[in-house]
Amino acid sequence: MRSISKPGCVIHYILDSKYPLKHLYKYVSTMLNYLRGTYNYKGIEIPKGGDMATEMSSNQIKDKVRTWLMEDGWSLRQETPPISLWAFVATDQSGRIIVVGQRKNKEDEVVIQGAVNIGDDTTDRIMRLTEDDRNNLLWDLRFELVKSNLEFSGIALPLKRVEVLERIFLDGLTKDCFLQRTSEVRKGLLIVMWLFARKLGQPPPPRQMGFQR
Repeated sequence: MRSISKPGCVIHYILDSKYPLKHLYKYVSTMLNYLRGTYNYKGIEIPKGGDMATEMSSNQIKDKVRTWLMEDGWSLRQETPPISLWAFVATDQSGRIIVVGQRKNKEDEVVIQGAVNIGDDTTDRIMRLTEDDRNNLLWDLRFELVKSNLEFSGIALPLKRVEVLERIFLDGLTKDCFLQRTSEVRKGLLIVMWLFARKLGQPPPPRQMGFQR
C-alpha cells in the first residue's frame, strides 16, 4: 500500500490486481476535486456548501430571532443598547426575563443572557451565614452552573447580580439551536434562584413556577 500526502489529508492507495496503478490518477483527481469543494458527479455540479447564516444581514437575523421568540410564547420589547446592533428584552409566561441580541464588536454571534438580581434582604441573610456555609453556597452555585455549560459571572461576595449567558455563532443559527440555548438560559436562572432558596431555608416554589418548554 502506498500513501499520497497533501496538506490536511492522506490518501491511501492499495496496489494489487484489483486496483491497478493506472487507476491511481483518476482516483486522486476525484479526491482532490472533492477536497476543493466542487465535484462533478454524472454531469451534476455539487458546489461547496455556503454559509447561509453569515450571509444574512443583521436585520434579517433580528427578524428571525423575533419570529422564533414569539412563536415560543415570549413577549418582547426591543432595546438598542450602545454596545448592540439590536436587542430584545423577552419575558416568558412565568415572568422570567432574558435579553437576546447581537453585539457590535462580535457580529458573528447571537447572545442570550439572563440575570438574577439579589435583593438587600437576601444579601443580608447570606452574609449572616457562617463562613463555611457562605463558601459552600458559592461553590455549589459555581459547580451547578458549570454542569449546565453556561457562561456565568457575578458569583462573589457580596452577591448582587448573577448573570448566565449562551452564545450561538451564526454558522449554527437555526430555530432548533436557538430555542434550545434559550431553554438552557432559563434553566440557569432557575438553578440560581432555587439554590438560594434551598440554602436559605425557603419553601419550595409553587408548582406553576417549574420549568416548561
